[in-house]
Amino acid sequence: MNTKLIFHRDWPLGCRLFLLLLMCFLMSVQAGAQTSYSRLASSIVSKYKKQIQQSGKQAIALPTDSVNVVMSPYIYQLMGPGIYFSSALKDGFRLDAPDFSGNFGFSGISENSGISRLPGAPDQILSLSSHALMRAYISHPNAFRYSDAQINSEHILATLPATEAKKEDLVDIYNKVDEIKDVTDIVDDVELDLHIQKPNFWTTTGKFSLQFTQNYFSEQWYKGGNNNVTLLSGLQLEANYNDQKRLSWDNKLDLRLGFVTATSDSIHRYLTNNDKIDLYSKLGVKATKSWYYTLSVEGKTQFLPGYRSNDRRAYSRFFAPLDANASLGMDFKPSLKNGNTFSLALLPFSYKMRYIGDEEETIHASFNMKDKDFQQDFGSRIELNSKLTLAKNFLWRCRFYTFTSYEYVEGEMENVFTFQFNKYISSEIYTLWRFDDNRDMKYWDDTLGYFQFKEYFTLGLSYNF
Repeated sequence: MNTKLIFHRDWPLGCRLFLLLLMCFLMSVQAGAQTSYSRLASSIVSKYKKQIQQSGKQAIALPTDSVNVVMSPYIYQLMGPGIYFSSALKDGFRLDAPDFSGNFGFSGISENSGISRLPGAPDQILSLSSHALMRAYISHPNAFRYSDAQINSEHILATLPATEAKKEDLVDIYNKVDEIKDVTDIVDDVELDLHIQKPNFWTTTGKFSLQFTQNYFSEQWYKGGNNNVTLLSGLQLEANYNDQKRLSWDNKLDLRLGFVTATSDSIHRYLTNNDKIDLYSKLGVKATKSWYYTLSVEGKTQFLPGYRSNDRRAYSRFFAPLDANASLGMDFKPSLKNGNTFSLALLPFSYKMRYIGDEEETIHASFNMKDKDFQQDFGSRIELNSKLTLAKNFLWRCRFYTFTSYEYVEGEMENVFTFQFNKYISSEIYTLWRFDDNRDMKYWDDTLGYFQFKEYFTLGLSYNF
């Protein structure tokens, strides 16, 4: 502004003072803008140089948590990978370009200036960004491997919308396929025999085991002992139906028979150590994802008479007793992986029938059924059946039930731990806990009460099919 014009002698004194103040204000605004631009320049250059040093030859990106400059499209050249921009090179090689080895001619002040507070920021920022790039080009040329000319030469492949591309593909396919009016054109009048195979919802499994142990002691063995031979055989068959929608039907037949020679028994040459016939069936109709309305039926008896050592009286026989149960309720049966199964049936409506088809008094007395062959009770029942793989080749089978007529309780818990050495050799640990308080007091045990326990360990042959 021309100061002579401001202090023209013909102008009133008040007017000249106003113009003088206006000139001072504009000069202060310009100086403040230059100072702000100098702060912004220092901020851009320092932050950019720090990022160059940290990134090396990798892509350059300014993290937003360390930059005090407002993100703007005018500084996009500083945000991407190392690229030589022709606009920055042209600005840098102008005759009036600043000295890139030093500052911009402004003193280094605080780096807390923001673009949004600067009037006329875009033009200045573009210039400052170019200067920052030139300094980076000179101080770290290895970090820049591409040019904008290379990027501009790349072509973006045009893509069609998915629907249009699909239609064009189908048109090409239709045009290449010959129209077939008669199937005999391609099969040469060969008769086609088509069979539709229905899905098989049945799964069947089986296991046969034969375990054998033997002990022999010479007549003068210094510690004494009894010679004995133990044989245990088992057969388990399962046939299960599941249509994967609503209906499931599980069926299981469990047969066990074992003997042990009784050299100390003066009456019997051998005694049974395991004797069982158990037929189990459970029908379920799906109610929810893992719950089924369930009808459970079970019948069990044994093969041979059961004796005690040095006692001629039988305490059980075939069909003496015969136990039958029918129960109605809900079954929780989730889907498990790796062949594992789990079933917990809550059966509030249960019917139990026991029949003794033998006249032996000891059998009737053993089951608290003196002077009667038939007994029936109504009550509730809980059943649990599971098969879990604890480790590789190590299987745990568990069977548990409890029945109460609200006058007495009867229950069993059977656990079988099987370790399969190979296809034909296995080892088995068997435990059976039983509780029955519907018995005469002479069967009360001072240690276990009405609880009874049986256990054995075997090693022998087994075959799964």
